Amino acid sequence: MMSSLGVAEYYFKLSNESNFDEITKLFCESSTFRSGKGDLFLGVSDIMSMQRLHHGMFSKLEWEVCSVTETKPGIVHFNFNFTGETHAGEKVEYSGLEDVVVYGGKIQHVQIQRL
Repeated sequence: MMSSLGVAEYYFKLSNESNFDEITKLFCESSTFRSGKGDLFLGVSDIMSMQRLHHGMFSKLEWEVCSVTETKPGIVHFNFNFTGETHAGEKVEYSGLEDVVVYGGKIQHVQIQRL
C-alpha cells in the first residue's frame, strides 16, 4: 500500500492531468472535501462531480506544489500555486494551502484554503 504522503502527492499529479478515473479510486463514500470557496462535498460521487465541473471551467490548469509535509501520520499539508486559463482566455492565479487526510490508502478528507 502507498504511504499517506505518496497517496497525497499522487492525487496532485492526477489532478494536474485531470485524470478523473484514477482520482475517483482515491476517494471513498465517506470522503469529504471542503473547497477553497467553503463548499462541502460528501462522498466520491459528489466530490467527483465538483472536480469535473471545476476542471471543465479551464482549457489549461496546473497546481504547482511549493512545499509538502506530513504534519502528523496520515495528514499531508501542501502549499501550492494554481494557474489556469478559462475557455474565454482569462488567466486565473491564486496560492493556497491544502490538507489531505489519508487512512487505509484512501483520501478521507481534503480541505483547501486560498491565500
